[in-house]
Amino acid sequence: MAPIKTVFTALDRVAMNGDDEIPLVDGLSLVRPNGRLTSGSWSHTVNQMDEAEIKAASRLLVCRYEEPDEKDSWNAVQKRAYDLLRSSLMAFQVIKPIRTFGYMHHGSSGDAFGFDSSQYVPTHIYYRPQMRPGRWARMNEFDDAMLAQMPVMIARVRAALTGPDVPRANALTFLQLGLESEQPYIAGLLWVTGLEAIFDSGGKDKFKKKLCDCLGPQTLAFSNWHSKPDAPTYTVEELAIPLFVLRNKLAHGADLRTAAADAKQPIDLMARVNLTPGSTATTQALLLSEAACYLLCRVLQKVL
Repeated sequence: MAPIKTVFTALDRVAMNGDDEIPLVDGLSLVRPNGRLTSGSWSHTVNQMDEAEIKAASRLLVCRYEEPDEKDSWNAVQKRAYDLLRSSLMAFQVIKPIRTFGYMHHGSSGDAFGFDSSQYVPTHIYYRPQMRPGRWARMNEFDDAMLAQMPVMIARVRAALTGPDVPRANALTFLQLGLESEQPYIAGLLWVTGLEAIFDSGGKDKFKKKLCDCLGPQTLAFSNWHSKPDAPTYTVEELAIPLFVLRNKLAHGADLRTAAADAKQPIDLMARVNLTPGSTATTQALLLSEAACYLLCRVLQKVL
C-alpha cells in the first residue's frame, strides 16, 4: 500500500453536529479534531494561543492522497491536493463566510512508516493567513443545509479557478484576499473590486443596475441565513451606489469625509449606523465594507 499523505486546516463553527468524519469529495472530508491528527510538538511553528484554538475548532478540513510511485509526478499530485483544499475553502466562503485558522498541517500514514494505515505521523506545518468574516457572518453558523451544498459548490469553484474565465477566477481571489486582510476598508475595496471583475460596469449607475439585475433590488444585502428577526434590513438597491462611492474613495486614496459634500449625490460615509438593533454602532463605511463581502458571495453563487 502506498503511503497516504494528509494535509488539513482548521475551521470555525462548521458542522457542529454529525459524525466524527463527514466525507465531501475526492478524498476530502470534515473531521472532528482528535488526538491523532493534532499530536506532536508545534512549538517551532504555532504559538500556544493559536494551537489551543486549532485544537478546539469545530472541524478540520482534511485532504488525503496517495504518494505516487514515480517521484517526478509528486509535484503534480501535491498540487492537485492543494488546489482541492483551496477550492473547498473558497466553496465554504461563497456559501457563507467562515473563519479559518490559517495554518496548514502535513502528515503521513501507511506502510512506508511501518505503521498500520490508521496511524498518523505529523511532519510539518506552514503558515497561511487566517480568513476572518464580518460580524454578521460570525453571528451565524455554517449549518447542515449549507453543508449539503458543498459538493456542488466545490466543483463550481474548482472549474472557475482552473477554467478560462479570468474575471470569475479573479473575483474568487478578491474574495479570499479580502477575508485574509486585517484592514476592513482594504477588505471592502477588494470585495467591491471582485464585483467589478464580474460586472465591468464602468460607473456607479451601471454598477447599481447590474448588481440589482443580478440579485434583485429588494434583496437583503446582509443574507439572512437563519431567518433571524433582527437581521439587517439594508437592501441591494439601497447600498449599491454608496458601495461604489466607497470603492472609488478608497481606490484613489481620498478622504472618506469628502463623499458627504458631493454636490450631486452626497453620501455620509462616516455616519453612525447599527448593523442590528442591539449591536454597537459603527460607521457607514465599515458597514458597507462588510456588506460588500456578502454581496460578492451572492453574485458568485449566481455566476459560477
